[in-house]
Amino acid sequence: MISIIISSVNKRNLDNVSKNVATSIGVPYEIIAFYNGTGERGICEIYNEGAKKASFDILCFMHEDILIKTSNWGIEVINNFEKDKSLGLIGIAGSSFKTLAPSGWGSPVYEIDTNFYNYEQHFKHSDKKTFHTCHNPRGRNLENVVVLDGVWLCTTKEVFSKCSFDQSLFKGFHCYDLDFSLSVGKHFNVAVTFDILIEHFSEGGYNKEWFYDTLKLHNKWRMELPKSIEPISERLIAQMEKKAFLRILFKMINLGFSNKYLFNFLRDYRKHSKISNSLYWKLVYYLIKMIYLGKTVD
Repeated sequence: MISIIISSVNKRNLDNVSKNVATSIGVPYEIIAFYNGTGERGICEIYNEGAKKASFDILCFMHEDILIKTSNWGIEVINNFEKDKSLGLIGIAGSSFKTLAPSGWGSPVYEIDTNFYNYEQHFKHSDKKTFHTCHNPRGRNLENVVVLDGVWLCTTKEVFSKCSFDQSLFKGFHCYDLDFSLSVGKHFNVAVTFDILIEHFSEGGYNKEWFYDTLKLHNKWRMELPKSIEPISERLIAQMEKKAFLRILFKMINLGFSNKYLFNFLRDYRKHSKISNSLYWKLVYYLIKMIYLGKTVD
């Protein structure tokens, strides 16, 4: 009933998650795993191939460094799609607002809840302690969003026939999830499920490859961004965009981009996107403070 597709780089992790699925899914399933330890193939290419090979109508794309802690979670997934034919994609973390500014799935939060998630997080690259993080302010089982994180995604063959992963643009391991979410969202609802709890054993990271793929994503979707399913005022959108741009500028500084590149990045956004003159000059001012005065961003 569910075809699980995994791009694997670690046999031990794959064995562990395979055993976990066997004891927790609660419905007939198959695992279609591709070993990609050398990173020669992008995740979009692998996911598209896996979907073509799938025997069942429900497709689940998941990372291998997770454990699913909910018993009979396959029944929950199937019920979600059977109850709501407008539902096209579910995950465990996402946002109902996607900024124009280059970013991951989360959006800056001010007066309106836009980020929704439920998972247990471990940390491989820091001394932070494992914690369960959950934000479900409306108490719903499903919360509609614009974009989802790709650690665990479920869809259907019907949806996939209209919206596959963009392997021609994204040849690595970043932004496939946001792009797929935005594609599915043009035809179906996208949602975070709170019925399924996942334990994730590594945190995300940012590098120059992530940044360049994020620029590709935003260039592809710039005519539709920012995108929201919340009633957000122009004033609040401006605040969220300012914070998101400051975050990406701060990441770029930490990634070692030159000052020239940073200022050109802002100029290009002003020229080709919907960034206002007022916001542009505010960002230039803050960028100068970050570069020369060491100002940080929350």
